This record gives sequence, structure tokens and C-alpha cells, in this order.
Amino acid sequence: EDIVEKVPLVETHLLRDIPRRSPTASDTEYKMARTVFSHYFFLALTFCVLSVSQAAMVHQKYPNMCGGMPAISRKHEKNLQWLFKNIGESNVATKNTPQNEAACWMFRSGKGFSAQRYVLAVVYYATKGAKWDVNTDWLTGKHECSWYGVECNSFKKVTNLDLGYIKVDGLVPREIGLLSELRDLDLHGNDLQGVIPHKLLTGLKKLEYFRLQMNGMFGAIHKEITNMKNLKQIFLYGNYVAGTIPKELAQLKKLEIIDLYANQLSGTIPKELAKLPNLKYLDLHDNNLVGTMPKEICDKKLDMLVADCHGKRPEVQCDCCHICCEGLPN
Repeated sequence: EDIVEKVPLVETHLLRDIPRRSPTASDTEYKMARTVFSHYFFLALTFCVLSVSQAAMVHQKYPNMCGGMPAISRKHEKNLQWLFKNIGESNVATKNTPQNEAACWMFRSGKGFSAQRYVLAVVYYATKGAKWDVNTDWLTGKHECSWYGVECNSFKKVTNLDLGYIKVDGLVPREIGLLSELRDLDLHGNDLQGVIPHKLLTGLKKLEYFRLQMNGMFGAIHKEITNMKNLKQIFLYGNYVAGTIPKELAQLKKLEIIDLYANQLSGTIPKELAKLPNLKYLDLHDNNLVGTMPKEICDKKLDMLVADCHGKRPEVQCDCCHICCEGLPN
């Protein structure tokens, strides 16, 4: 240890770690220490250069990603790296996926790359945008804020996406979760299927209005929905959503309306919903819920409370409901 004075292993610049001769070291020992250091320094430097080189050559890996229209080149490098990181390499590089089609469309347009423009293009390709009842200005040279159903703030960031009742068909693209300024998502009355993407639940932290009613959505309401801290209204009625009502909904303190009727929800109604200070409307009828409406919810005296509490053998016992329905037949 007295051959070379100790120097920190991690420095901002590797050259700071060059060994300095200890007063007790011989010429031979000192030369040996410098030789060892030079060897490892060269290896580290080579690794860094190779890493940078590999990262900088992503475009060379997929020169025909867009079938030659356009040919992928160095000018696409930065955008490809963003796409691979945020969307996924296989999704973007595989021909004819919505993610691939959206990327190639943007590269062909020559208008520069915009993350939100790319996301909207994915929505278009993923849900058969060419067959929507209305798709005015979509995938044209106009700014995406002027496309049908898209609204933006003064900074030209998408805040509202309203594509209700225009035959939007397919899976809900998880890329919508990248629209970080989105306040209102309205996709109701369409032909959407599949589960609610996790990335959508975790990415839309500013969302206030969530409208997916009257589609073909299934799966459960995942507790990741608690990431939507600003959510005020959630409409999921008329789908095939199953599982239980997550008690974690009580963490969304701004919730005013929860409309989940006509789904396949089961279990009991969580009393934790009574902890929502702004809750005014709760509709849970036409599900497979059982038990008794929690007293805590009754005590809130909501403006509207609806459950399957009608008939000789009601599925839900409720003395405080404004409307009692008989539920779906077995």
C-alpha cells in the first residue's frame, strides 16, 4: 500500500487517478504501478468509447425500419433513442405495428419530432383512425392541436382528448400515458377492448375526467389508479370490468363522481369510499356486488346513490339509496 499513495477510485475525470509516487517506492515498483494503472485505464476508456459508439449507432441497426420511406440515417438517431427508451425497441422497429407506423409517418413528414404528435399518431394507427366517423386534420401538416377532438393549452400541450362516439376501434394505446398535461380523456361510446393500460394509470397524473364508458373494456380496476391524484370524475359504466372495487379509490381525494354501473364487479362495497370528501355521485347497479351498503357511505348523504337493492332478494341491502335497481338476471 506504500508503493502508491491512495487515490479515490471514482473521480469526475479518470486522469485524476494517475498514481503518484510514494516517497518509499523504488523506481521498479513505481513503474510497475503505472503500467498496471495504464492497462486498466485503457480498458475503461475503450469500454466508454464502445458504449458511446454503440449508442450512437442505433440507426444503423434498422436502416429499413420504414421500408426505405425514408431510409433511416444518422439524423433520426436522437428520435430513435427516445422512442426505444419510452416506447420499446421491438414495438417501434417491427414493421406495421402502430408504434412503427407512427414513427415512420413522422420521419416522412419532415416536420421535426414531437412526442405528443407521435403519441396521437399512435392513437390514430392503433384504433383504425382512417375509419373513424370524424378524423378532420389528423395526420396532416397542421399542428396536432388543431386535429379533431384535440385541445391544447397556451403552451401547445395537449390537455383534452375527446374522441367519443366516432367508432374508435381497438385497444387503448398505453402511449396516451405520455400526454403528461392531459386533463380530460373521453373515449366513450366506441369499440375499444382490452384492459386499461397500467402506463395510462401511472402517467396521467393531472387527469381530472376519465371517460371510458360504453366500450368493451375488461379486466380489473388496478390500484395504480391512485396515481391520478387530480381525478374528479370516473365513468366506466357499460363495460366488462371485473374484480372488486379497490378500496384504494379512497386515496383520490378530489373524486366527485364514480359511475361503474353495468359491469361485472363483485364482492362488497368498500366503506373506505366514505373517506372521499367531495364524493357526490356513486352508481354501482347492474353488477355482481353483494352485502350491505356501508353505513359510512349512507351517512355522507350523497346527491345520488344507486345500487342493486330492489326486489324480494336484493343483491345489496340499502336503506339510503336514491334509486334501487333489480340487478342483472342470472
